[in-house]
Amino acid sequence: MSEEITYKHWSSELLTLLGIWLWEQGEYGHALLCITGPQWGFKMSTQLKICWNDVVDFEDYFVKSEFYFEDENTTRQITGLAYKYIELAGDIVDIDYVEDSMYKNYKTGKLLSTSTLNRELQKFSEAFLADLEERTGKVFSLKPLKSNAFQIACMMKQLQKYHYSKRCFVSVSKFMGHRTLKDTIKLLEVEPFDTIVYDFNGFSESSNINANLIEDKNELTKFVEQATFDHWSFLKESTIPL
Repeated sequence: MSEEITYKHWSSELLTLLGIWLWEQGEYGHALLCITGPQWGFKMSTQLKICWNDVVDFEDYFVKSEFYFEDENTTRQITGLAYKYIELAGDIVDIDYVEDSMYKNYKTGKLLSTSTLNRELQKFSEAFLADLEERTGKVFSLKPLKSNAFQIACMMKQLQKYHYSKRCFVSVSKFMGHRTLKDTIKLLEVEPFDTIVYDFNGFSESSNINANLIEDKNELTKFVEQATFDHWSFLKESTIPL
């Protein structure tokens, strides 16, 4: 009997790569969606409302570092690849009205719509995966790409960042507007990871802790830095509070 295939959610990384691939195909509107969607984490009905004048200052003509989105009363940063491709798009595509959504099929002139987006994403994602499988030899078992995949990918990234803690699940559930935590767990298909297994194994003989270490000044210096590293303070300073 063959094993049942488990189809996984699309990751932020893979969605972003799809966006770059679509850019190379000249599908600029869908590319921008795939690159910015996993970063900003909006529901698709909200994402498609983001206009050019939300992300670009047309008075001095530069891409903003962040934008305030009045519909959601929230801000988002425009960084990294999102910044790069919004800037590139501003130089390549024809922007008829600055109040237009930047998510547009620039070949046909039609704005992207929730009514047809799933079908378009499915077509593009199938071609992308076929190309990726040919290049890598890897077979991908992914769920059909739908419009909610971008917010799911963004929230999965947050859960990874906070080690799937229950507190993060509660925050993510609220962010996604779910009625209960069970609804979030069912959609994301992951659960809070609160299992603790104590490790009393100590260091193996193959580790770098040995008598020779004391005689090697350079290795000893690096080892002492690692051994005295304050991991808790590092996480506290580098992690944004929920």
